[in-house]
Amino acid sequence: MVAFQNMSEDDEMSYFGLSGIHGRPYVAWNGVDQVEGAPSTGYCTHNEVLFAIWHRPLVAVFEQILAQHVQAVAAQYTDNATIYRAAADAWRQPYWDWAVDKALPDAVMQPNVTIRLPPDGHTTVTIDNPLLLYRFQQFPLNATLFPPDDEDDYHLATFPNTLRCPDPYHNFTSNEGMASGNVGAIDLAGQVYNIYTRVFDFGGMSSTACDSTSFEQEHNEVHVAVGGIHPMGHFAHLGYSGFDPVFMMHHAAIDRHVALWQAIHSNASMFGPSENYQTSTGQFATAPGTSITADSPLKPFYASANGTFHTGNSARNISTFGYSYPELLTAQAAVNGIRPLHAANASRALTMSRAVTAEINRLYAPASSQSTTRRDVSSPAKKAYFARVAHHKDVFTARSILNKL
Repeated sequence: MVAFQNMSEDDEMSYFGLSGIHGRPYVAWNGVDQVEGAPSTGYCTHNEVLFAIWHRPLVAVFEQILAQHVQAVAAQYTDNATIYRAAADAWRQPYWDWAVDKALPDAVMQPNVTIRLPPDGHTTVTIDNPLLLYRFQQFPLNATLFPPDDEDDYHLATFPNTLRCPDPYHNFTSNEGMASGNVGAIDLAGQVYNIYTRVFDFGGMSSTACDSTSFEQEHNEVHVAVGGIHPMGHFAHLGYSGFDPVFMMHHAAIDRHVALWQAIHSNASMFGPSENYQTSTGQFATAPGTSITADSPLKPFYASANGTFHTGNSARNISTFGYSYPELLTAQAAVNGIRPLHAANASRALTMSRAVTAEINRLYAPASSQSTTRRDVSSPAKKAYFARVAHHKDVFTARSILNKL
């Protein structure tokens, strides 16, 4: 991560370059230019039905580039070289399951970390923890791309590094304890469990653009909890959140929830044929009013060298990107146990759904004070009511905001 963050910010494959796809600096990435009529925002599809699926290739490309750095560092060790290289081969982008681990992980809060230096791995050194914050290399920031006096940006461009719940009484330093406390105060397990058990269409599961509780809603609450809004830290702002080192851990967690939901509801269409979605505000490379379908391009992510973009359909399965999650691997073992191996796909999908359901119930089902039984994901739906509070577009919407007003 140190090597990644030390890459020149002018390199599109640097930490800065990849993190900036999501929001600021609102410039073209990989040659995907702003289209006529599109707003000056990032590429991210927040409050759009593509929310869940657009972030999938974003996390994937970040993982792929960081994995190259992991491999390069591992190759520098001579003593116990096979151990370091095996660790590099096994490395995958970690996710933070905030619905279970209801505090910021220790790994992203420690100010320093001790590492073993190559080539022998015997010499140790203590360094600034690269998971705590990102320090902008070029500071003051480019005033055109990061306006310091932009009130909509809450003056975040005036800080040399990313902040979480900035403390105005201590020179606007991060308050990690407050950030963790904010996360712990939200019933995230109960909320994600509601999505698994009460939402049966992909769009509703994915986005706040639909009239249901969604993973985007819970995603928003974590952003606000960690970033803070009085005053605001980088993680709570759409334009700046991608620079916080916990961002990809958070979005890998969202991607995991989406993938598990897909395994349970395998027959759910990406978007139904009768649904008419349009982007109201648009993004950097998508004009307002554009119709959104499962074949809409997930800009700026190319699926091939010939200029074809990934779409909702091409990114629907995580197998496209060559990774999986522990609960899916456990469920896949159950599927592989079906005999004969050429059993109907429907039987295999049902077995997968039931196995993932068991994992979801184990992790997130609320324990009843009157019974030790837990409601199964496949139980009949019951009517429930949810309130959604909308805030300024540049700030993540979240029910938690209601408690702060």
